[in-house]
Amino acid sequence: MKIGLFGGSFNPPHQGHLHISKLAIKKLKLDQIWWIPTAHNPFKDKTIYENYDERCKRCSILIQRNPKIHLKKIDEIYTKKLVNNLQNKYKNYQFVWIMGADNFERFHQWDYFKNLIKIIPFAIFSREQHLLKIRKTKSFSIYQSLKKNKNSLPQFLIFRTKNLNISSTEIRKNTKNRN
Repeated sequence: MKIGLFGGSFNPPHQGHLHISKLAIKKLKLDQIWWIPTAHNPFKDKTIYENYDERCKRCSILIQRNPKIHLKKIDEIYTKKLVNNLQNKYKNYQFVWIMGADNFERFHQWDYFKNLIKIIPFAIFSREQHLLKIRKTKSFSIYQSLKKNKNSLPQFLIFRTKNLNISSTEIRKNTKNRN
């Protein structure tokens, strides 16, 4: 079984997350995609977070008509540990990490970044103008240098998507301005 892992804050979940998920299922020929909301993203201010259970509830509502998209509540903040645990638990599954191009810019700052890119392929989907910057990022440069030294690294697959011009940050700003 081929599974896409889509981790994120989902604060709040929105149609852009759903769009990327549907595209990933189609482009990568995934059997399922698992949304894995994090209780807290170490790169973001804790005070901006809606309650974890509420975010999970909103995710469930958004994906309810999509039988290949599943919500997984997994209590692990570090992606490498999460991936290792899933690979050990589901030995016959093939996993692909799904991410938006905006997150890729800081990807090299994730804990265990170099180890992570050695154990799972990444599918990176464009958002806004981030696709134009991917190959110029420090993350991509590190990946390229590691790939030169070890030809068997999992792939970084980069996909151009229709720009929906939607983000959780903008949704939060608009909601705050209305109140």
